[in-house]
Amino acid sequence: MSKNEVDTAATSLSPHPPTPPPTPTPKEFVAPVFKDDSLVLYFHPYNFHSQKVILILYEKNIDFIPYAIDLANGEQYSAWFLNLNPKGDVPVLQDGTFVIPNSNHIISYLDNKFRKDVHGVLKPRGNNVDEFKKMEFYENIISQLPVGALSLGSFIHEDLKLMPKPPFIGPIRKSCLRNNEKVYEMLKRSIEEAETNKTSLLRKLDIQDRRKRLVQSRVEFQKILDAVNNVLRYIDNDFKENPGREWLVSNEFSLADVSFGLLLHRLYQLGFENYYWTYGKLPYVESYFLRFKKREAYQKVIPSNFKILKDIWQNTPANYKIGAGAGFLGMAMFAALAHK
Repeated sequence: MSKNEVDTAATSLSPHPPTPPPTPTPKEFVAPVFKDDSLVLYFHPYNFHSQKVILILYEKNIDFIPYAIDLANGEQYSAWFLNLNPKGDVPVLQDGTFVIPNSNHIISYLDNKFRKDVHGVLKPRGNNVDEFKKMEFYENIISQLPVGALSLGSFIHEDLKLMPKPPFIGPIRKSCLRNNEKVYEMLKRSIEEAETNKTSLLRKLDIQDRRKRLVQSRVEFQKILDAVNNVLRYIDNDFKENPGREWLVSNEFSLADVSFGLLLHRLYQLGFENYYWTYGKLPYVESYFLRFKKREAYQKVIPSNFKILKDIWQNTPANYKIGAGAGFLGMAMFAALAHK
């Protein structure tokens, strides 16, 4: 009899029902302290909306202080962070005493405040109404795609035969799913303990519940995949009908390219490139992504190999670390540390 069978048998013979595992609680996080005139971005390196804001900060050459929020251990539900953003979401921008939550609001704020030539322009120049409308159109259709549900569902539906890239590989995918449940329980506890702003957290819980139901269903998840495919095909055809144009709106990089380029990056990380655009399926989208990856700002946004390996190691379950896999990861970590 295996150890699991022994444990199961012992539990079934026990006269007392098993004690349910305790609900995890957020660690006691302390608010960071910065100079009064600091421009601080509270973010997470793998959060899609955080990546959008960071890319724009780099594209516009804006100096800022990045502060990574520990989402895995519930820092977004700590008292100090909920004072900044009652919704418990990243990213949040703090400019001195002025706090701006929500990536769209942050992007608008940055665009309005940093207008000098040194900061670059991410909107159509002059009064080109058609280009401006086109940028808004692409921003709108891309923003409606549920990137979070897409990411989570890709971990669940193994029939897709994806080729994920680090850090979303092997046991990390299962670890991410378990951690998602842990953070979900933290959110429920935060709602129970909240004295103010409970409405925002309840709304977030409702969104989480709907997302869980959506990604568990293979039929519903396929609808997400099809919606992404429709957007990609539309854009590929647009490039086909406008040969020589480098970016989505014109030959100048815009806010729409920030969103679309990072969408392609997320799809690539999750292993969807063969599903969507390689092998001649969407050649213009494939060429676009190659151009996007060459941008200097993109290189700064994407976590380094050291950061990726560190995240893999920290999120790998202990039983995977003790075996052949540990040798590879251990050596990889050593190499990364040696070349930090």
